[in-house]
Amino acid sequence: MRRPQGDAVPARSESGGDWEHVLIQSAEFADLAEQVMQSGCSYQGRFVLDEPAGQRQLDLTLAPSQDAAGQRCGLTLCAVDLTPMEAALCELSRKAEICQLLAEHTFDWEYWIGSDGGLRWISPACQEVTGYSADEFQADPRLLVAIMHPQDRHRFSDHLSGEPSCQPGSQLRLRLQHASGEVRWIEHACKPVYWPDGSFAGRRVVNRDVTDTMKVEQALRESEHQFRLMFELATVGMVVVEPKTRRLLRVNERLCRLLGYEADELLRMTFSELTHPDDLAFDAIRYQGALHQEDTDYFVEKRYIRKDGRVIWALVNATFIRDEAGHPLRALAAIIDITDRRAAEARARELAAVVECSSDFIGIASLDRRGAYLNEAGKKLVGLDPDAEPEAFRIDDFILPEDLPFFRETIMRAVERSGRWAGEFRFRHFRTQEPIAVFYDALRIDDPETGRPLQYATVTRDIRKEKAAEEALLEGDRRKDEFLAMVGHELRNPMAPIRNAVEIIRAIGIGEDQRIAWAVEVLDRQTAHMGRLLDDLLDVSRILRDGIELESREIALRDVVRQSVDGVRAMMQERGHQFHYELPPAEVRVQGDPVRLSQILLNLLVNAARYTANQGEVRVDYVLAGAEVVVEIKDNGQGMSEAQIESMFGAFTQGVPPPESAAGGLGLGLTIARRLAELHGGRLEALSDGPGRGAELRLYLPLLSDDRLTSADTPAVAQVDAGCAEALKVLVVDDNADVSSALAMLLEIQGYQVRTASSGHEALDLVSDFRPRLALLDIGLPGMDGLELARRLRQRYPDPGRLMLVALTGLGHEHARERSLAAGFDDHLVKPLEQSTLRALLARLSC
Repeated sequence: MRRPQGDAVPARSESGGDWEHVLIQSAEFADLAEQVMQSGCSYQGRFVLDEPAGQRQLDLTLAPSQDAAGQRCGLTLCAVDLTPMEAALCELSRKAEICQLLAEHTFDWEYWIGSDGGLRWISPACQEVTGYSADEFQADPRLLVAIMHPQDRHRFSDHLSGEPSCQPGSQLRLRLQHASGEVRWIEHACKPVYWPDGSFAGRRVVNRDVTDTMKVEQALRESEHQFRLMFELATVGMVVVEPKTRRLLRVNERLCRLLGYEADELLRMTFSELTHPDDLAFDAIRYQGALHQEDTDYFVEKRYIRKDGRVIWALVNATFIRDEAGHPLRALAAIIDITDRRAAEARARELAAVVECSSDFIGIASLDRRGAYLNEAGKKLVGLDPDAEPEAFRIDDFILPEDLPFFRETIMRAVERSGRWAGEFRFRHFRTQEPIAVFYDALRIDDPETGRPLQYATVTRDIRKEKAAEEALLEGDRRKDEFLAMVGHELRNPMAPIRNAVEIIRAIGIGEDQRIAWAVEVLDRQTAHMGRLLDDLLDVSRILRDGIELESREIALRDVVRQSVDGVRAMMQERGHQFHYELPPAEVRVQGDPVRLSQILLNLLVNAARYTANQGEVRVDYVLAGAEVVVEIKDNGQGMSEAQIESMFGAFTQGVPPPESAAGGLGLGLTIARRLAELHGGRLEALSDGPGRGAELRLYLPLLSDDRLTSADTPAVAQVDAGCAEALKVLVVDDNADVSSALAMLLEIQGYQVRTASSGHEALDLVSDFRPRLALLDIGLPGMDGLELARRLRQRYPDPGRLMLVALTGLGHEHARERSLAAGFDDHLVKPLEQSTLRALLARLSC
């Protein structure tokens, strides 16, 4: 800058600062001043003054001055320091930029409503929150209200238009309609603002989008609600615990019932007070380990003491709620009552001990029949090593190969269908392959709640000793039967000729000597009595084993009653009894074995005669009762008590007969009678008003209707006239000469031609020449027995109409009868042969 010419006018500083002096001394100022003087033109503009402390901004005006003559004589200087104002403007600009930056990049949607209610300013964040731009709101401020949810619009408007003094600052949660149509939640805060002079400048509004926050809060509320429901309605005890003191903070109703306390009582307690003293030390170790994260969550079985003093077992599972640093804030625990389970486990342990100590085979298998458990006794029974694993075997491996079809088709099907099968069976010994007799109880284990099959199980008992004992008993029973048969045979043989001799004496005449008549009657009665004793002794064994076979046919009941009455008449006369009987009509018919029915009535009559004092009364009556006929045998004898009635049908049971009546019998007659009645579809009944008041025995038998068909009618009895009798030939074969001779003599007296033989070979020789119509053969012949003799005779004479073969033996059991019929005999009779039976047999023969 050129210095202006002329005298310079020193500038004066109004501020009293030193920058004026620096200006005057400035070369740039001098140049500017010289240019103004020379040109005569004024200068006004900015001037930058360099100073040691920095640059100073000046507003500089230079104008030439003139004297009176109009000549330039100097300069007029006006300098204003603009540096403070420039600094203020820079600061203001900087602040404006910051405000603009903050307003444009805030996360919240903000705006300013002026005191006149107009929209003065709105932040660009409105686009993010509402979907509308700031320009759209500036163009139509009514949009602020329009986008609000209809239900929140009124509150929003009131909030903006309220008196500032009444609303120094408040916030609401409102809903707005986003430009996309989505309803969004905002947190709306409105605060009045004022100018520096205190006048009302309007309202500053901040809106924050809290939609996601509301969702989270809703989720939290729902979670809290679910937690509360789960907590309160849980089927187990639930509790919230303060971790350090273990004080109960919140409990559900289930826990109250479990421990027997009210909720307010529990909330004043700690778990240490509830825990059983013996469990405190162990429980504290486990709890502290979980609390300090030295162990997993607290999971323990422990005992609690209820309010009533009862001890319960509980399973406690607790988890800790921790802060970010891992410090426990709360503990949440579930408590399950396991008292029943612990008791069941104790019983299971006891049962396991019993199972292991049991001598029975106890095993469990899966549904595919694969072994799961087998106790030591089971392994020992089948020959497995003690360390053998049950899983290595299937159920089928324990079964004998020949029994597998029955096991699979019968046993397993029954177990699968009904859940159980029990019975005698056989297992296989793994080492010796020998069969093992067992009682096999196989069952299916089902889920008690669903019924779903789970496993198979068995408790199997070794019955080899029982089977051996049973076989020994059966063998003993067989030997007993053989012994009784032999005894009967040996006793019947000598009785047969005695009975025949009695009949011979009667047939040829006794004469007038009463002593002979008395002797004959004694022989008749006593041999008949001995025969009944033998019949009872041999029959009871067969009856108890159901070994009796009835020869059933339709019969008139009067014939049975008459035969029984005739059989006991002599006994009644001997004791002086008044014996009355009434025979049923001929049309009263029953189905049965006439011999066995007569045996029933005869046993009942003998019993009545025996237990009635001499000169007593015995009656036989009958009653038709619907489909049954009742034969009643009444006496006025010694009667019976209730206990005697209950036991009178037992085997070998005898009462006490009157003093004048001799004891007799084996106590088997009524046992046999009752069983025979049952075999006929009937029953026996005993009645008595008490001791000394007599007794009544009733035999009930089913009646035959008029149109009932019977399988075997009573055969017509052929009357044999004298001419035919003279022609009949009878062969008697017996190795006992007395037996054969007595029977032959009796038959000869009755007009039959008789030959005797003592052996089978002798009999075969006689048959060829004698040609008998009837052959009475003993079974126990020496050499060729009676069975073999019958076979040979039947080969020669296959037609029974040509030769009837009858076994006459002391063997009366069913097996002997079956063998006789199988050998070709037409009938099987037992010694001694009663005259009525002999007459009936001979009547069946035709000339």
